[in-house]
Amino acid sequence: MFLLAGGNAPAMTPGELLRSCEAVVNTAGAAAGDTIDIPPAGLRCWDYMAAIQNMSVVVDQGGERLLDICAPSDTTLMDYVRIFVRYAHRNLKELQGNAAALAIAGLSEAFPCDRKRAL
Repeated sequence: MFLLAGGNAPAMTPGELLRSCEAVVNTAGAAAGDTIDIPPAGLRCWDYMAAIQNMSVVVDQGGERLLDICAPSDTTLMDYVRIFVRYAHRNLKELQGNAAALAIAGLSEAFPCDRKRAL
């Protein structure tokens, strides 16, 4: 049995993702301890970056990362958010493109995969 939802959810723009992630970073900067209280404005960013973080470990049959992001295992979701915000601010002209492409570009720049293979 399938449940069909009415209406279409529009894709998030890079600018919308940036604003949502800025809300997370601004709140996290004021947080005490190890907990982060994600504000309602930051929930879309948090969920979006969590999905990218989860997908970043997916590999193809040859063992290559599909998203070309090779973050160390101790990299946190908050690290992903902060890296995206910094990258987006450096690439403001890209805020009219694709949110996923911008996020992946920033994260793959921060966490490049070593393409050298032993022969």
